[in-house]
Amino acid sequence: MATDNDKGEDLIQATLAKKGYTEVSKLGEGGMGVVYKCRHADGGLRVLKFLRGDFESSEEAQALLEEGNQMRQLRHPNLVQIWQLIMTPTLVMLELEFLAGGDLHCRIHDPQGRPISSEILMIRA
Repeated sequence: MATDNDKGEDLIQATLAKKGYTEVSKLGEGGMGVVYKCRHADGGLRVLKFLRGDFESSEEAQALLEEGNQMRQLRHPNLVQIWQLIMTPTLVMLELEFLAGGDLHCRIHDPQGRPISSEILMIRA
């Protein structure tokens, strides 16, 4: 018997195939969704973030869609680019720029796990 999680995973895999993506690796998973590193049919690497939930509420869905579209317009070298946002009643897919070099947590902590001071972060920006 298929669980809701299995159905969600099947929907994610079907969406990947339909949009021309091949999964390279799973980068992470949490209570709200899953993140994959994928290769598009054009050869480019992307990060696809899938959020699971009930997106049928027109007010909440509209707010999420508007925020996603506003975020897509942001351009800055210190921001990950959002290429597109796709929404279904049970799934949101964010297509994001892939940046090599580890996750943000690793980038803002030294090898011993100590946080880098905000002053140093500001200088680097």
